[in-house]
Amino acid sequence: MIAFRRPTLALALMAASILMVSTACKREDPQIRELTQKAAEADKASQQLNQASTEQQKKLAQAGVNDIKPNAETLQLTDEQKKALEERIKNEKNSSYQALLQEVLDKDKEIKDLNSKVAKLKADLPKPDLAKPNDSHYGMAMRFLKKKGVPEAEAKKLVSRVAILEKLAPGFEVYHFYANGTYGTWVAQGRAKITPNDLMRQEREKIEGERDEAVAQNEKLQEEVTDLESQKQKITEEIAGLQTERANLIEERTKLQADNTAQLAKLNSLHYVVGVRDTLKAEGIIEIPVFAKDRAGKNWRDEVFTQSLDLRTAKTITIKASDLNLKKIGKVNVVPGSYLKDEHYKLAISADKQTATIELITVSRFKNDKVVFAVTD
Repeated sequence: MIAFRRPTLALALMAASILMVSTACKREDPQIRELTQKAAEADKASQQLNQASTEQQKKLAQAGVNDIKPNAETLQLTDEQKKALEERIKNEKNSSYQALLQEVLDKDKEIKDLNSKVAKLKADLPKPDLAKPNDSHYGMAMRFLKKKGVPEAEAKKLVSRVAILEKLAPGFEVYHFYANGTYGTWVAQGRAKITPNDLMRQEREKIEGERDEAVAQNEKLQEEVTDLESQKQKITEEIAGLQTERANLIEERTKLQADNTAQLAKLNSLHYVVGVRDTLKAEGIIEIPVFAKDRAGKNWRDEVFTQSLDLRTAKTITIKASDLNLKKIGKVNVVPGSYLKDEHYKLAISADKQTATIELITVSRFKNDKVVFAVTD
């Protein structure tokens, strides 16, 4: 029997008997279709064989025969056993027992014919995999295709095109067919004590039982909900108030975190301005004494220092002549003059005079400080 891979279990179980062959063969080539049909016939004949054996054992018990056990593999009687039964039939005076024993012999012929039919069908089929505890149909299919050298991605695609049982019972026989790039599969009862259809029916009944239990539980809960309706409104209002309070707290926390992040960045950053030296002097940001280093001017204010360098992640500033509308960079003065070149920072001007690079040496000294880089050509 073929199982179902992904559809809802209830629908799959209801449609099992209809789709057993059509689903499996829908995309198979003629060779796989023929093998699948033979596997189905062999499975049906094997189940008939098991049923005939069960009926035979029942009739033996009814006739009071407990010393005759058919062959465990073939389920057939030996020649000696049949001869012994024939003798009993001759000597048995009770006609009902005679009839039962004759039915046992008739069943044995039926079993023999079914064994021949199964053997003939299986002769044309590949050897099936025997399902063990915890085996899955999907896993067995993937292992088969990988052994055939099929890449995993292609194997998954092939398996997705066939019906796959969600659950296997130990003893199930799993047939795999692969031809012309197409994969097919069939699950037979084999020596398992349950048929695939019965296993699916059990699963369905289990699900239906769980559903009924859930429905009953839901009805009970509905009654409890009705009793709690009056409390629900009050709790809902309390929750709404708490949610509003929580939202306000989150907003305040977010603002505090943002402020803290900004303040932390400010404390760990160098705040600076880059400009042409004469322009900076004209704007009052710096003063240029005759016999001293450049120093802060009257307009040296926080809002002037719009650029910053986070010293936690960087320690280099690059100045370009083109950004200042200068043809070249001749000199860069660092204000305040307390910052000493080659002690607190390094200054390098490119050979073409187009860029100047300032590398901070004593990074900690520059934290949360304001510096002017005054450039002259």
